[in-house]
Amino acid sequence: MARDLTPLTKTAAVATVAAICGVAAGFALPGVPVPPPIDQHAIVATFVRVQFAVSTFNLVLLACLVVAYVQIYRDLPNKYTLSLLLTSVSLLLYAFSSNPLVPLAFGFPPLTGLGPFTFLPNLFVGAAVVVLFYQSQT
Repeated sequence: MARDLTPLTKTAAVATVAAICGVAAGFALPGVPVPPPIDQHAIVATFVRVQFAVSTFNLVLLACLVVAYVQIYRDLPNKYTLSLLLTSVSLLLYAFSSNPLVPLAFGFPPLTGLGPFTFLPNLFVGAAVVVLFYQSQT
């Protein structure tokens, strides 16, 4: 006996299963090896500059996309354009939080890999994927 689930129920079920898998994977990770101190400051500085450039590029592009979707949503307010708007906002927050200068602005040390900016970018991508998955079910 097959039972049809509503799009919201199906999305919630898939998001719950994904969250359980993520938590299980986090606990199953044995120990995170600590890298040795980096003496190659020039290489690290180059990587930070490249990351800053790419995340700034994405941030500007996604900000323009959010503005475009807000204008579209004003003219055509429906579930599809709202989903696109929410996805774009999630990706905008991803681009913002993955910028290497953002942890510094919030008082976290740079390049440690610790703190909330370790997982925040992926959290925003996850939100965008959930919205896209829900939209694909409707």
